[in-house]
Amino acid sequence: MPSPRFLKFLAVEILAVVLIAAYVLIDAKDVYQWWVGETNFVSTDPACDLHQSACEVTLSDGSLLRLDIEPKSIPLMKPLHFKVTTPSDLPTIEIKLFATNMNMGLHTIKLTKTTTGIFEGEGMLPTCIMGNMIWQANVILNQNRHSLGAVFSFKTDK
Repeated sequence: MPSPRFLKFLAVEILAVVLIAAYVLIDAKDVYQWWVGETNFVSTDPACDLHQSACEVTLSDGSLLRLDIEPKSIPLMKPLHFKVTTPSDLPTIEIKLFATNMNMGLHTIKLTKTTTGIFEGEGMLPTCIMGNMIWQANVILNQNRHSLGAVFSFKTDK
């Protein structure tokens, strides 16, 4: 019969292997998303046109979020400057961009805090031979206990 000391070492080794396997097999981002929960998205007014001016939306917690894209023509295959204004005190904010009328991939743009309440970053939209693409920009605020988001839609030409 194995000694108690051997059984303790065996239990520690099994626990170590299980923890390492869990670390390797489970994506930390998935665990974080499970902890935070689903993102509560709100949509902007369809009349708002990012080609004309910045668009604002009131989030589910009552705070105001504003998205601006420069240049206003929102060209394809050219650098775009994204600016989000929100009272949220996070180090970074993500924008998830994708086309709604054709699979053009998921594009994540990370915005960094430039001053209090202002987050900025650069990104680029791919070109498409079809033209007239309708894009959706999901601005996501991953906070400690919950996740908030805003949905902005805009159209690009060829």
